[in-house]
Amino acid sequence: EAWRTAADEGWSRASRAAGPTTGGTTRSGLPKRVPQAQLVPGGIEPKSGRDRSRRTPDEVRGLLSAYHRGVQRGRTAGADLNSTSTKETNR
Repeated sequence: EAWRTAADEGWSRASRAAGPTTGGTTRSGLPKRVPQAQLVPGGIEPKSGRDRSRRTPDEVRGLLSAYHRGVQRGRTAGADLNSTSTKETNR
């Protein structure tokens, strides 16, 4: 008891969560997974604000437009480099 710290509670929770929790077995005898059964309480911070996996159509359009502009710039820059390299090799 003299060597206990505030982190010991977290370690004991982690050791309990490290053991697999099964939700029975399948017909072929494999263990069924129990989603989020091994999460340590307090180990994952809750997300604040809006869920980032859900984007509005305007955000998607903006991302795709930026991607398209980048591809076009890359193609243009690549074409410029190829034209100068062919001019130099033709000399």
